[in-house]
Amino acid sequence: MNDLCYQKVVAGAGKHQVLIFVHSRNETAKAILETAMANDTLSRFLKEDSASREVLQSQIELIKNGDLKKLLPYGFAIHHAGLARGDREIVEALFG
Repeated sequence: MNDLCYQKVVAGAGKHQVLIFVHSRNETAKAILETAMANDTLSRFLKEDSASREVLQSQIELIKNGDLKKLLPYGFAIHHAGLARGDREIVEALFG
C-alpha cells in the first residue's frame, strides 16, 4: 500500500499539495519519504531554494513530536489525534 501511495503522491508532486488518509499514523509518511530519497525524487516535493523550505524550518523548533520534526524539513507532515494540539495546529496552518 505504501508503494501505491508513493506512486500517487509523486505523480502530483510539485503541482499541488496532497493529503493522504491512511490507517497508520507515521508509517506511510516515513515510507514515502524513504522511497523518495531512495529514488532520488525528493526534490520534486520541495525545491531546494523554495520559500516553503524556509517557512518549514522556522516551525521545527515549535514542534514537539519527534517524527513530525524529522518529516517537516522535507515537506512532509503527519496529523492525527495523538499529536499535541500545538503540533496539529501548526500542521493545519502550514497545509492551509
